Amino acid sequence: MSLARNHSATQSGIGMIEVLVAIVIMVCAVFALISMQIVALRYQKAAHQRSMASQFSADLADRMRANIRGVHDGAYNLPQQKYPALGEPAPSCADPGSCTPRELAAKDIHEWRTGLSHAMVGGWGEIAGSVADGFTVKVYFLDKLAVAAGAAPAAGNCQPAAADPALYPDVSCYAAAVSP
Repeated sequence: MSLARNHSATQSGIGMIEVLVAIVIMVCAVFALISMQIVALRYQKAAHQRSMASQFSADLADRMRANIRGVHDGAYNLPQQKYPALGEPAPSCADPGSCTPRELAAKDIHEWRTGLSHAMVGGWGEIAGSVADGFTVKVYFLDKLAVAAGAAPAAGNCQPAAADPALYPDVSCYAAAVSP
C-alpha cells in the first residue's frame, strides 16, 4: 500500500505540464489563423481595387463607343498626362446633345477621372492610342498594402512619365486594351 501512495504523489505535476503544452499549441494555431486572415484580407483588397479599375476601364470604353466621332477625331488621345492631375477645370459642355465630339470627349474624360478619384484612393486614369492601333486605358491608384508587404509597385509597368515610381512609390497601375 505504501507503494500506491508514492506513485500518486510523483504523478501529480504531469497533468499541469500537459495542459500548458496544449495551451501553447493552441495559441500558436490561433496566431497562424490570424496571420492567414490578414493575408486573405490583403489579397481581397487588392482584388477589389483591380476589379474597380477594370470597371472604370470598361466605363471609358463604353463612353468612347458612344462618341465614335470623337474617337476618330483623336479627342481621346491626350498628350502629356501626369499623375495626379489636380485642379482640372470641368468642360463647358453642359448639354451632351449640343456638344461637339471633342467637347463630349473632354467631358467624358473629366467625369471618368472624377469618378476614379472618388471611388479609389489616389484614383486617376489616362488614355492613349488611335483607332488603327487601339487604345490603352490605364488606371492608377494607391496600394500601400502591397508595397508594405514587399511587393513591387505596378506603376513601373505603366508609363513612367505619368506616374514616376520614384515620386509615387505606392502607386499601382491597371492597364486595359480598348478597341472602339
